[in-house]
Amino acid sequence: MNDKLFNELDANLKEAVRVARGTKAPKSVYVVLKPAEIRAIRNSVGMSQSVFASTFRLSLDTLKGWEQGKRKPDAAAANFLRMIKANPEFVQRTLAA
Repeated sequence: MNDKLFNELDANLKEAVRVARGTKAPKSVYVVLKPAEIRAIRNSVGMSQSVFASTFRLSLDTLKGWEQGKRKPDAAAANFLRMIKANPEFVQRTLAA
């Protein structure tokens, strides 16, 4: 393991311990999804940005921001995108219910 990775993991673990003990407030959580990954998820279902946003009840401006790297999806949004990637038909059916 390289030193940079070890130091980052060590710092994150120490911060997690402080959060668990209540001595530090948790930061907002962002799950890293690169713009190209988000675009690939949309392309995998063969939809334009506007159709994808409408179908999955997302803001078109937000989707564009994610794909352009101007914004980052939070943890919930990233997980939603992963669900779409894994089973877009199920997500569509669920949203239609």
